[in-house]
Order: sequence, then C-alpha cells, then structure tokens
Amino acid sequence: MQDTKGKVILSLLVGATAGVVAGLLLAPETGDDTRSNLKKSAAKWTDDLSKLLKQGQARLSALRSEDSVSEQLHTDRSAADSLLNSLSDSAYEVSTSNDADSDYDGVGGDSRHYPGYKA
Repeated sequence: MQDTKGKVILSLLVGATAGVVAGLLLAPETGDDTRSNLKKSAAKWTDDLSKLLKQGQARLSALRSEDSVSEQLHTDRSAADSLLNSLSDSAYEVSTSNDADSDYDGVGGDSRHYPGYKA
C-alpha cells in the first residue's frame, strides 16, 4: 500500500489556493481594493514566512549544538573507557593469593573470618 499522505496534503493546498483565487476574481470589490488587499496579504504572508524561517534556523542551530554535545560525550566516554582499561593492567591488579596476611585490614590472617573462629 502506498503512502498517500503527501498527495492528500498537496490536494488540499491546491484546492485552497483555487478557492482563494476564485474568491478574489469573483469578489464584488473594485480592482484597486482587491490589489491593495492582495498587497497586504502578501506582506503578511512574507512576515509569517520569515518568522517561520528564523524559527527553523534556530531549531537547526540547536540540533547542531546538540550534535556537538553528543560528540563531546562520546569523546568523554572514550577517555573514561581508556582510563578504566588502563586501571585493569597488571600493575594495578589486586593480588588474590593466599598470603598469611591477606586480611582486609592488614593485621592477622583470614582465619578469623571463617565459621568456628573464636577470639
């Protein structure tokens, strides 16, 4: 099934334009009045379109700044990942051997942490 939303919108715009043109041509006003009204309408539409253009440019610049923020976050994440990877090197690894003094506070052995230990 084809997407016909664009065709429907275009048809509505063409129909509205045709209605406006027919209304202007069949209006009971004089040519001078009609032309002055057209000039006013054109000026209003120009102002509205320029406002829309400025809003679009503002949104586009906001999206571009969000992209730069996203790039900065990606760079920061890469730096954090490399830092974490460097911390996992062998120079920083914690020894897991069964030393006599492998207690967490550095005093005595691990035997006091087992069930049945009595001080």
